[in-house]
Amino acid sequence: MRTCLLLALATGLLGLALRHALPVIPADAAFRAVVRYYGADRPAGESGNMRETSAPY
Repeated sequence: MRTCLLLALATGLLGLALRHALPVIPADAAFRAVVRYYGADRPAGESGNMRETSAPY
């Protein structure tokens, strides 16, 4: 159990170190297009979060 705890702590610390050491890459145009396509651009009261499985409007 101690080994698992130490491994989890080391993994968390490594993740924090990488997060602070590496810069955040800005979103490119293709990613923004995907977010815009799947984004919240449907009318108010419309349910569903994916165009493929929602009723057409």
